[in-house]
Amino acid sequence: MSGPMSGPFGVFSARYEESRKRTVPDRVLIKRVYTYSRPYRRNLVIGVAAILLSSLTGLLSPYLHKVAIDQIIQTRDLAAFIWWIPLFILVTLSTYLLQYVQVFQMRIIGENLVARIRDEMISRLQVISLRYFSEGEIGRIMSRPINDANQLRIFLRMGFTNIIIDTTSILGAFIIIFALNVKLAVIAVAVLPLAVGLAWFLGRFSRAAYRRAFSSLAGLTAKMQEDLSGMKVIKSFVQEEKATKEFVRVQDGTVKANLRAIRISASYQPFVMLMRIIGTALILWFGSLMTLSEEITIGTLVAFIEYQFSYFMPLMDLVAVYDQYQSAMAALERMFDLIDTKLEVNDAPIGKAADIETIEDMKFENVTFGYDQKIIVINNVSFNIEASKKLAIVGPTGAGKSTIINLLARFYDPFDGRVIVNGYDIEDIRIADLRKHMSIVLQDSFLFPISVKDNIRFGRPEASDEEIVDAAKTVGAHEFIMKLPGGYDYIIQEGSSNISIGQRQLISFARTLLMNPRLLILDEATSSIDPYTELVLQNALKKLLENRLAIIIAHRLSTIRLCDEIIVINQGKVVEKGTHSELMKKNGLYSSFYRMQFKEEEGFEPTRINAKTS
Repeated sequence: MSGPMSGPFGVFSARYEESRKRTVPDRVLIKRVYTYSRPYRRNLVIGVAAILLSSLTGLLSPYLHKVAIDQIIQTRDLAAFIWWIPLFILVTLSTYLLQYVQVFQMRIIGENLVARIRDEMISRLQVISLRYFSEGEIGRIMSRPINDANQLRIFLRMGFTNIIIDTTSILGAFIIIFALNVKLAVIAVAVLPLAVGLAWFLGRFSRAAYRRAFSSLAGLTAKMQEDLSGMKVIKSFVQEEKATKEFVRVQDGTVKANLRAIRISASYQPFVMLMRIIGTALILWFGSLMTLSEEITIGTLVAFIEYQFSYFMPLMDLVAVYDQYQSAMAALERMFDLIDTKLEVNDAPIGKAADIETIEDMKFENVTFGYDQKIIVINNVSFNIEASKKLAIVGPTGAGKSTIINLLARFYDPFDGRVIVNGYDIEDIRIADLRKHMSIVLQDSFLFPISVKDNIRFGRPEASDEEIVDAAKTVGAHEFIMKLPGGYDYIIQEGSSNISIGQRQLISFARTLLMNPRLLILDEATSSIDPYTELVLQNALKKLLENRLAIIIAHRLSTIRLCDEIIVINQGKVVEKGTHSELMKKNGLYSSFYRMQFKEEEGFEPTRINAKTS
């Protein structure tokens, strides 16, 4: 039996992201990300080979310049240009062709590798507990498969390629200059240890700065998502100016976080440029002396100057790439953090899970649960529903009614006690097997921005158009659907903003009926429908509830009276249980609810019926 969570709450919250320290070594991240590239090994081999060859052909140019000066120009053997020029053109064209191959192959790897990691993140989001969504910030969750993945994509497309090219160019240049003259080569590379040491020192701060920048960017995304989702409320309360100021405040924090990271990386480039100037001066000074003493030729000195450019420019490029590298490592940490998110609700193992063909009955046995370990929402709750019975759950706001539904659908596991279905502990049943036999209609049902028809068939993609129309007719939705432009092909806008709340709920009823679930759960499903529309729905509800288990959370008497039994929840405990008439006779909490909330409805209902039937 699952106990209280031991893991951190709000893993995608600002507080958690900003407080958590990263200790994963780069080599671990690189080794892990390499596993995603295995299907593209052929592209990797071709791409790396092209990078190495293009680097080598690029290193041939300075040597060809040395040959031209020493063996053609100084000896006045201009006829030798007949072979030198075609060779130089061939080397240059080969370099450009190989660069095209390397860019194409590395971008194939980068796009596909990031897509695979993003797919794994989205797959993980489908199975992790709802706790992460309720306690985290949706914008911060979105930031990882979007912003962080894009940062990795940029690095793999350009930064990774540049690292190989620059490293090969630097090593190749070292080999050639030491082959040309060891003494001058030692002088040429004397300043490099200072540049390398500074890169290592600044890198320690750069990664932490980029982690903070990504966290801040995720916060900005979360703020944008929050404002767009709540735009109607913002406008209703005339808080546009306040919302704008708050967004500017969050954005300023993001800009400052990015500037801190940029400030660290920008401080390195001027230093490297200074090292190059000093190196060039040393080569010119000592190289000139060695040329005058005939230790080296003029062509060798010119080659040294060019090769110095061949390893200092890549070194400066590595500065920018190192910036991208640290940014990519920070992004990888955040993405793998999502992929490694703990599964609080673990599915029953295949082969060992209890097999259920339908849901015949269900029972709560002394169930205790809370969304926070320290705050218990329901405490020692017990009840059961037998075949084809209807149970109503009533109680004040925050009593734990919807929590019971969350546990029954196994969005969470209880701290203590058991939920039993068909005699099996719910944790021994495969989650998919359990949920395919139940359907939940919420107070604020969600519709996707697709056609009405596709929304109704969402739970049964194979359903025919005739079955969709029959389901809509049964719940009374067909009439208004046919009045929409395009009828069943009418596209629902995001947030269902182009239909009314009642129409949205009728479509969700049709969707549920089409699924034909064994267990139907209505969580305040009719509270957003006006009394007249609810009267239209009563027959549909009776049809919907026929020959199936049902749990109904409602405040309206007309809905509750459809149930065989009512339980009253207060402060997380079952305080009353019985039929409507039995509970009214007890003169307890239920009868108090009735007098306060249902009496007006009972007086209103006959008026509507008479008006409708007259």
